[in-house]
Amino acid sequence: MSKRPAEASAPPPRYRQVADALRAAIDDGRLADNEALPSERELTEQHQVSRDTIRKAVRLLEDHGLVYSDHGRGTFVAPALVRRMSRYIDGFSEDTRQRGGLPSQRILNLEFSPATMAIAQLLQLESGHPLTRVRRVRLTNGVPVGLHDAYFPLPPGVKLELQEVERARSLYQLLMERAGFAPVEAVENLFAASADAEEARLLGVPEGAPLLVCERITLSERREPIEYCLMKYVSSYRYSARITQSSRLA
Repeated sequence: MSKRPAEASAPPPRYRQVADALRAAIDDGRLADNEALPSERELTEQHQVSRDTIRKAVRLLEDHGLVYSDHGRGTFVAPALVRRMSRYIDGFSEDTRQRGGLPSQRILNLEFSPATMAIAQLLQLESGHPLTRVRRVRLTNGVPVGLHDAYFPLPPGVKLELQEVERARSLYQLLMERAGFAPVEAVENLFAASADAEEARLLGVPEGAPLLVCERITLSERREPIEYCLMKYVSSYRYSARITQSSRLA
């Protein structure tokens, strides 16, 4: 397997910047529900990019459920209800807020360790590559519902401190601000497991209780793995996802 070298953080590609600008216009109401997006020519002139860049930006918004295309008429802003139904790579905090809950966390440890062979393969790194590991209990309205164990390779010179992880509204948001990570896609495997003694103690369930396990590999806009996370949830936690077929696969 070819390994990717460690790289310093770089600004997101232009299509991502255009997509972010359009998403901001949708979020703050400058582009209303079912309103047509500006034409390709208008967007090209406004952002000083090629038409191909505009098309990639619009495809990204469409993949995220923010816009929809009507053949022969154009591309339109998806209704707010549809946008809320779409599943983004926002993580536990944003997902909990969207459900009306209050998310919080308890950091168990923040450490820096070499990648094991198994995790290195998942992240397409050399075995022993330095990783940052954050292990947390996730709570909804003060009640433990999940145990997250996340590993990610930070760019050279970037180091997270325990205090900023504890204060962070979202770990993904912190990683975007500090390391330039821009998660746009994830691959998840779901399976069941039984809580061991430590997991039972941390989650407040009996030893041997059923857990929903989600193994996630998060990808950047370049489709490079930027995080491996093992998430274990109590059986009462409701996991939901909206699954669509990308138009690029049609």
